[in-house]
Amino acid sequence: MLLKSPSFGSSGPSSIKNRKEELAKQREYQKKKKAKKAERFKKMDEQREDDKSKWQNFSSKAFGKRGFVKKSIFKTPENAQGRVGIGTCGVSGQKMTTFSSANKYRKGQ
Repeated sequence: MLLKSPSFGSSGPSSIKNRKEELAKQREYQKKKKAKKAERFKKMDEQREDDKSKWQNFSSKAFGKRGFVKKSIFKTPENAQGRVGIGTCGVSGQKMTTFSSANKYRKGQ
């Protein structure tokens, strides 16, 4: 009876050569993949920087106008009665808006 040697996993010189070639191909593929990924992240960073610079330019134009006071509405007031986020309500002679309560409209009464 004759036994055949398995075609896969043979430990001959040709299989070692193939294995080295396969590892080299994998390394090359990984290098290309890393380069692509680095390029993608670089583009994302550039896009972020462009958006940041656009916002900074817009913001500097808005706050750079003559007579415009750069003041945040969320700044905490100095006195104890001050409230955060309240614009001109009760300040500089303006009263708060008054609302009249609406009467219900009922048909038949």
